[in-house]
Order: sequence, then structure tokens, then C-alpha cells
Amino acid sequence: MEERKGVIEYVCEGGVGGSAKVCVELRTEFPGIGGTIVTHEGVASALREEFSPSPKSAHRLFLRHTIVKKLEDYFHRKGVYTYAHIPRPLGSISKGGENPSESYIYEWAFGTEGFPWEYVDREGNRNPMKLHDWNNFVTNFHRAGIDVQMDTADPDDARVSKNIIHQYPKPIADGTEMNCLWKRIDFGYESMKIDLNKLSRFLHDNREDMERVLRTERYEMIMLAMEYLTKGKKMNEVDIGRLDSHVGEYRRSSLRHHVSRGTGLDEPDRIYIAARTESLI
Repeated sequence: MEERKGVIEYVCEGGVGGSAKVCVELRTEFPGIGGTIVTHEGVASALREEFSPSPKSAHRLFLRHTIVKKLEDYFHRKGVYTYAHIPRPLGSISKGGENPSESYIYEWAFGTEGFPWEYVDREGNRNPMKLHDWNNFVTNFHRAGIDVQMDTADPDDARVSKNIIHQYPKPIADGTEMNCLWKRIDFGYESMKIDLNKLSRFLHDNREDMERVLRTERYEMIMLAMEYLTKGKKMNEVDIGRLDSHVGEYRRSSLRHHVSRGTGLDEPDRIYIAARTESLI
């Protein structure tokens, strides 16, 4: 069977930070753990490229992001908050050799950064701005050992938000609250701390419920992803193979959310798994 090739169209620069730059792309080709996926419809994507790449760092960032996203799926399905706030991770690219490159791909979050964390009332007093879902979002991730509040204020002016993309950045109601149309971005080590020991305890304590809500395969993927982040190449080859398989299926499922329904196309025509694959070791 002839291998299909996807399309990658550069759109614009998405942002530059201390450790990476982000480009906005329209993609139908998504390399990554579990194989390259080619879709029928283009997906607006962010390509995050590390400035100082270390071997397989793109896969590690992808897996960090994946763990956070699956925990959000758990919280969201449990009704902890009303709107999903983590963009989907979609793939990763790891290249060694003389010119190493480490990049990973995730769903582009539309909107703007930098809404005010405070407002001035009629008496001229400054008060904290409420962000809909924020308290439940922060509290529940903190229970799992993930600091989603870290690095969400501008270092030069803490009154201004950072790493939160808001689709409609205008106060609602009486002007004291921002609505729920926002996404938390940047899952790098300098922006979001993950306490793997605390996370491990959370996953152990909530295993039965998480398997029921997310499915056993997704729970196992999270556990294997954590093991890879801890052990890397020292991880058992059989477990690496299982992680590769679980992540591949998860990425296919994520990309199906972006493929048009009602096109008259069967599943094989909407999404295609190419032979190429990114190695975890």
C-alpha cells in the first residue's frame, strides 16, 4: 500500500520563551510515539521547538502534557469544572545527529494572553479578578501533585496573566469575573511543576475510579508514561512497547476530534497511520 503524505503549512510565529519557540502550523501530518498519523482535514497546531534539545526531550514533554490532559479528562468527566482547559497533545519529533532537534505538537489555543488578574471597583479599590473554573482547576490538579498555577503571572507585572490563552478576554456580569473560554498552555519544566511522588499516590488511591471513568487502557498509559519519565531508556522493553501502543491509539483518538464528520468518508479515509514511527529509546 502506498504511503500517504500529509501537508504542513507554516502560518506564523506563535511565541518565544526562555527555553523554546512556538510556530503555528496547519497540519495533516502528525509524527510521534506510535507512528505518524495523516488526517483528511488540517488541524491548527502549535509546534514547540526546544532551544537546547536533549535526546528524547520532545517525547518527555509530550508525555508530561499527555498526563496533564488525561487528568483533566478525569476531572472534567467527574464534573469538577465545566469546560476543558488543556489543549490536546498531538505528536512529537525527536532528531539526533549533528543537528539535533526536539519538538512536540499540540492543539493550537485560539485567543490572547495577558488579561488582568485584578480589577478596580467603583471606590477605586483593587480586587482579585475571578477566572471561571480557576479555583477548582488549580485545587484538583494540586491534589494530584501538578502546579498549574505556576508561571501564570507576568514576571514584570504580576497583575497581568501569562500562559493562559483567553478566547474572549472581557469581564462578564458585574466586571469581576472572566468567563470559562480559556486554555492553560506551556507544560515545560520551567512553567509547570509535577511532583511525581504525589502524582503516583493520587493515581494509586484513585485507580479504580480512574479506570472506570477513563478506561483501563488510558490509566495504564498514564502509569507507563510516568515510568518513562522516571526511568527513560532503563524502562523494560516490553513496557516501552505497551506505552508506544497506548500512546498511538490515544493520539489517533485525539485527532479524530478534529476530523470532519458528515464528509461521507469512512474511518480509513479520515485518518491514516503511516509506517514511520518515532522511537522512545
